[in-house]
Amino acid sequence: MIRRLTYALGLSLALAAAGCKGTERVTGRPAGGGGTESRTLESMLPGITKSLTPTLAEERFGLPNSGSNSIPLILVYFVEDGKKVNLGFPSRTELISYASWQDRNGVVTGIPLRD
Repeated sequence: MIRRLTYALGLSLALAAAGCKGTERVTGRPAGGGGTESRTLESMLPGITKSLTPTLAEERFGLPNSGSNSIPLILVYFVEDGKKVNLGFPSRTELISYASWQDRNGVVTGIPLRD
């Protein structure tokens, strides 16, 4: 019995180690905090309209940096100078219900939804 457990543990450790390989040739910038240089608050404002849906937001602005997948759905986009743009939707298929931006100090300012 102990021999089988030892064998199973050794096999699982070998498989786990093999799963760690494959990152040697990864290039580009990590998706954590960087890569938002081209996305600015000013560039996003014209696209934040009353007809915006989560799918359309992802098409216009790219994948969000963070947010929630629960109801209400919130998409958070990092923009310049440590700011964040928050887009709120009642569900994955409904139109936007609110938009705001947050500065690096946590001050939140509403974004009017355009027609």
